[in-house]
Amino acid sequence: MEQEIRSRKLEARSQKQKARNKRKSCFLSLASCIMFLVSCIVFTGCASEQKEIKPAAGYFELLNEMTKHKKVIDNLDSKLFVYATYKSWPLREAYVEEYARRYQMDDNQKEKLKEKEMGLDEKFNEFFIAVYTPDEKWNDFDRPLSIWKIYMEDEKGERLSPIEIKKVDADSPLVREFYPYLDLWSSTYIVKFPKYIITGEEPFPGKDTNYFRLKITGVVGNAVLEWQLE
Repeated sequence: MEQEIRSRKLEARSQKQKARNKRKSCFLSLASCIMFLVSCIVFTGCASEQKEIKPAAGYFELLNEMTKHKKVIDNLDSKLFVYATYKSWPLREAYVEEYARRYQMDDNQKEKLKEKEMGLDEKFNEFFIAVYTPDEKWNDFDRPLSIWKIYMEDEKGERLSPIEIKKVDADSPLVREFYPYLDLWSSTYIVKFPKYIITGEEPFPGKDTNYFRLKITGVVGNAVLEWQLE
């Protein structure tokens, strides 16, 4: 009789332990589900944030339209590789939108940036150029005694010389982000031409101009890049 009582007690304890284990298992499963849901929410939030900082299509589409490139090869020898972006007003405007979005500017900051770009557009025909030469000594576009000459020319033969050529830090993350065609071997420059010719009252290129060219000339080689205007 005593042995039967003990057996029943052991069985009761076993059933209680199983119930506890079952509750513990349910609790762990519930906790796992909650953690999974939280992880999903956090991951989704992070993904959304990452999505927000991706490049906007507008600027980069216009960048492609306003960028021309040329390779100069003589007797199988590379002489000059050049990419040139003409900073038209639509491109500048798209740049303002993209820059302001990236840096989360308020309306006042964005307006100041737009006014700055507008002022530059009214004064200059501006190009961003990336140039590779096999000999680094040849890549001297910003020097007064450069081996290269650069001109901006319209279809009528009117020609402008640059009033400023400034070297830009090609390793800058900002430069590489906004000009993604840059490679690791090119030097980069800002080239500014006047907006008006000396005797002209209308901006250059004129309203009736169908195209204009950027000409790079030198004893090493020559390159001509052309932009069609609507």
